Amino acid sequence: MLNSLLAAAAIVCTVSCPNSHVLTMDYWGGYSGTHTVPPAVAARWLSWASVNIAGARELRPLGVKTTRYTDPNRQIAGEPLYTSAESPFAHDCFTPRFATSRRGKYLMDPHADSLRALWRSLVTRYSAEGHFDAIFEDDADDVEYTAGLPCRFQAADWQAATLSMQRELGFPVIYNGLSIRTGSEVSAVIGLNSGAIGGTMEECYAESARRPESGGADWLSAENTELRMASEHKLFFCLALDPSEAASALQGRMFVYASFLLGYDPDSSVLWEIYHTPSAQHVMPEVQLVPAAPGTNPETIGALRASSGEYRRTFGSCRLAGKDEGPCIVLVNPDDVAHRADTFGYGRRLELSGAGVLDGGRASIAAGASSDLAPLSAEILFK
Repeated sequence: MLNSLLAAAAIVCTVSCPNSHVLTMDYWGGYSGTHTVPPAVAARWLSWASVNIAGARELRPLGVKTTRYTDPNRQIAGEPLYTSAESPFAHDCFTPRFATSRRGKYLMDPHADSLRALWRSLVTRYSAEGHFDAIFEDDADDVEYTAGLPCRFQAADWQAATLSMQRELGFPVIYNGLSIRTGSEVSAVIGLNSGAIGGTMEECYAESARRPESGGADWLSAENTELRMASEHKLFFCLALDPSEAASALQGRMFVYASFLLGYDPDSSVLWEIYHTPSAQHVMPEVQLVPAAPGTNPETIGALRASSGEYRRTFGSCRLAGKDEGPCIVLVNPDDVAHRADTFGYGRRLELSGAGVLDGGRASIAAGASSDLAPLSAEILFK
């Protein structure tokens, strides 16, 4: 059954895939990615992929941009940058190494020349074995989950050291750390942009299976950060962390996708999801809705809030699976109370069914458009 669905997806995509989905990201092959989807099929739905050496050799010739995972900021025994030397590790003022609370990992010190040399050596080896378009840097500018802080720690100094380490690497970097945020403001980790081509926000509009729609201050911060990344012309990798069965997560998927489109920029916004699917590839059919001609390009998400409470953004042209469906409006209610939106003139809605795009899932247009937005809900409507 899976093979027939993959074959059908490949046939359809041969016709419609050029510019027929928003920018996407997924794991492929290796430790975390699918091993059931052929590279030629996966490539039709992926803009970026996190891969190992073999995966880079298979996907990059098909037009997919590739990243290689590294973590110069956290290490555990057996990982590539772990060493018996003390200098690469962060220290408090009393103990030789600074442990974190995450699975016994140790916090590394971005100031250390020895750490920078180890990272450069590792990346040089990776790039010699398989071509990568960027290096993924996990836990960037992150001292979370530690029992205390490194000796004489100052946030601005730590970020400056991380930024310097990125620049010295001499390779395009995508950092992960935008989920570190305070209230509804733009993540302070965005200060790493000048040393990177983009950044990743985990828990982007979906924190977990228990919190499949992240509203409130977290939602506002994600939107404001997505918009700021676009204004700085940096890639924003929106990593939604709900691993629920895709076919059962339709409400959460709609909330994530609509929220993503509120801050969407076609050149910088990249959607990365982990909903469970039979194929183990995590691209959902709703990515085929590609909006264009926005009514406004806001600097902050507050500019999109309607007087009735919801957030709304209009687009003059919205294509679904390559077909122009005319103007559409994206409505999101990130609050814990209901709102009633003005939907005059919009008589059709986006409807989701099934699982991933390679698993028989569908995004289609249905008649009818409700004005009622329940708490933590979203709608995408068409004229």
